[in-house]
Amino acid sequence: MVVYDLICERNHRFEGWFPSFEGYQEQAAQGLISCPTCSTTDVEKLPHACAVHVKKEIDQRRPESPKATPPALSDAEAKEMLIRLNHYVREKFEDVGPRFAEEARAIFDGRSKKRSIHGTATQQDREELDEDGIPYAILPKPELDS
Repeated sequence: MVVYDLICERNHRFEGWFPSFEGYQEQAAQGLISCPTCSTTDVEKLPHACAVHVKKEIDQRRPESPKATPPALSDAEAKEMLIRLNHYVREKFEDVGPRFAEEARAIFDGRSKKRSIHGTATQQDREELDEDGIPYAILPKPELDS
């Protein structure tokens, strides 16, 4: 299940719940998504971020080099990298949905088995994770429709 923030042509914002990204694409292509306020079907998905929690060992394997400058990427290359990263996370990380902060905290505290997870977190959840020193990353989702 995925939840997207949507906006209609009249700037009404609302949430849409879909079985998958592909389910969203199918419904959008068929004009089945409509604004609950004004009923228009001219609706688009707003950009959003996804939160991920990775095992600490993964972070420690990255070499730290202050002199290393990453090569510049074109917009198309950056988008392709984000698409691949999002697909990797979807395939390899456990989706815990809106329970992300709770699960990340349980893993960090040793109450749950160590594993890579992804899901959603509110701003308040992220602030509390930051205050408690619990590592996570916000993964931007590329627009796949353009």
